[in-house]
Amino acid sequence: MSRSKECYRCRRERPVSDFIEKKNGMTYGMCSPCLSDILTAPREGKKIRLPHTATERICYLCKRTLPNGAFTRRSNGTYFSACKDCNKNVFAHRRRARMAEAEGSFTTAEWEALRKQYDRCPDCGRRWKDIPVLPRKTSPITRDHVIPISKGGRNDITNLRPVCYSCNSKKGDRPAA
Repeated sequence: MSRSKECYRCRRERPVSDFIEKKNGMTYGMCSPCLSDILTAPREGKKIRLPHTATERICYLCKRTLPNGAFTRRSNGTYFSACKDCNKNVFAHRRRARMAEAEGSFTTAEWEALRKQYDRCPDCGRRWKDIPVLPRKTSPITRDHVIPISKGGRNDITNLRPVCYSCNSKKGDRPAA
């Protein structure tokens, strides 16, 4: 029985074997050839402002025109440049590749011991119990790489610190101050 699936980018019906399989047995919505096109495409030195409207936006990766609901909205009202599909299909692969190449590792016990050394977020100074927990999360604490993996940092306990989700999001891929 040969199963097929439609790629959301090229809109072609392809065999399921052309899609990357997730750990849970499901497959991503973008086929491998489209993903390769995006990852190997030359990057322009200067950013081009895409012509968005009040109801639609253009994804800078797949170049599709989609309704605003297909993009993640930030708390300040702006939208991410890539659609939700590309965030899930492209950026997850990039992060997984960086993490695989990063040296070092740590155990849950090491993380818990480090986390217990802090009674508050080291960046904003708020106590953990005073920080609201996001929906579908159990704690406001996130793992922050002091030197980001994308900038050559190690994925070991000496390069980690617990910070609140808000401070970790603001920091992005910059080294900790």
